[in-house]
Amino acid sequence: MANFKLGADAITAAYLGGQGICIINDGGNTVFDAACGAQFTVTHNVTNNLGGTTNGYTISTSPGATFTGVPGDPYSFTTTVSLNSNYQWVNNIAPTISPSQPITGVVGSADSTVTTTLSGATVETIPSNVVRAQLNLNTGNISGPSAGYNITGDQNGAIQAGINSLTYSFNSGVQLVSGYEWAGGAPSNATATNTITTPGTTQITASFGAATIQLIQYSVTAYQQNSITGPTTGYDLSFNGTAKNTTGLTSVTETGNINDSDWSFTTTLSGPNATYQADTTLAMTGSDGSSGLSITTAGAWGDTTNPETVTSTGAVSLANTDVTVTLSYNTSGLTGAANATISTAGGLTRTGAPGASYSFSTTITPDSTYLFSGTSPQVLNGTFPSTSQGVTQYLTGTVSRPTLYYIARSASPAGCGAAQLSTYWWADPFGYLTGTQEANDIADSGEQVYADANYSSYYSTTGTYSITEPGTGEDFTQYIGNTGIVGTDSSCP
Repeated sequence: MANFKLGADAITAAYLGGQGICIINDGGNTVFDAACGAQFTVTHNVTNNLGGTTNGYTISTSPGATFTGVPGDPYSFTTTVSLNSNYQWVNNIAPTISPSQPITGVVGSADSTVTTTLSGATVETIPSNVVRAQLNLNTGNISGPSAGYNITGDQNGAIQAGINSLTYSFNSGVQLVSGYEWAGGAPSNATATNTITTPGTTQITASFGAATIQLIQYSVTAYQQNSITGPTTGYDLSFNGTAKNTTGLTSVTETGNINDSDWSFTTTLSGPNATYQADTTLAMTGSDGSSGLSITTAGAWGDTTNPETVTSTGAVSLANTDVTVTLSYNTSGLTGAANATISTAGGLTRTGAPGASYSFSTTITPDSTYLFSGTSPQVLNGTFPSTSQGVTQYLTGTVSRPTLYYIARSASPAGCGAAQLSTYWWADPFGYLTGTQEANDIADSGEQVYADANYSSYYSTTGTYSITEPGTGEDFTQYIGNTGIVGTDSSCP
């Protein structure tokens, strides 16, 4: 379609005076349509029904008395009334402005008019002998949020007036807003009564009594009845995100005030968990008839809604899946563990169903020439977990060699009375002679003896040696093999 142009510029709209002209080019004929682009005016009228002289007040309209635009353009008019100097409203009653300001709308397809009406008040000249008392309320003695109460009776700024003399009486009270309370009682009213004769306006201060206002803290409790049978580890039951698997009746309490978000309780149920099975279906029902695996109750603080009680039902049990427990030792509490053999009867593994009992019995056997002090065997009991895993047995006790004590003997095979110029050492169970390292008795037949106190190997010629009995000084002969194995002994005559 060809453009309608003025020179090189395309023309899409034109005006004839204030009338818009729409230009339509269909490629052959140019059509002028007077309706396209038209503008219309909205006129704001003020109907003044106020009493008294118009010199006593000023009426203002913003932004002006008219608005011109195309259909759909928004408009807004605001009307205000203000007193002129030396004038007042009769009985202090201010005008009513109707409708409420501002008046808004959009331009239509024709000129239109909107109207604001002023009424309900009369202006008068302020007499020179008028005595006025204006209330100045003091709420400074009331602690807490001011949003928690409204003032009743005389409001701040209220005026009482008289001619030549005025006996004023102001009485203001407070009324609680829903959701608030007085801590310790409501304040006394703000009152003021007196007579004044000074012309003009006198500020009168009236104070409320001391008091504290606070938000009411409401408490809401929800209940959950867990009637699921079987191990509580077989399912997950939560109350507002906290685990509540305890069987029987449990509760959750929340507190809040009217400024807080609505209270809410959510109960969720899932299961059966791994290695468990549902013998009967897990389910939840609310006291209001709701059902499902997630139930939520919500309400506003301070209302009369009560949370529902949620009941959980069903049954779970361990599934028949055997698991294996593998034993390992911790010998940090077993002194000298390297000098002993540790063994567990039946091996280091046990296999069974989760929840069943198992037992490990571990024996600690000291090496040759060593002794074990402690309990043997040591037993570890437990129950099979839900999955195969290892367990640790902490072994305790002491593995050590006994102390060796010496016996005087001849240096080589000899008969009675031979000089005792040498020694052998053995673990005398009776200890030693007081104040020495000498044994209490000679070594028994079959006993292994050593070359010194450090278990050094004994080596000497096999034969019968002269021995002095400790503590008595009597002589004996004692047969000793070349590796230190003691044979028979005889007392010397």
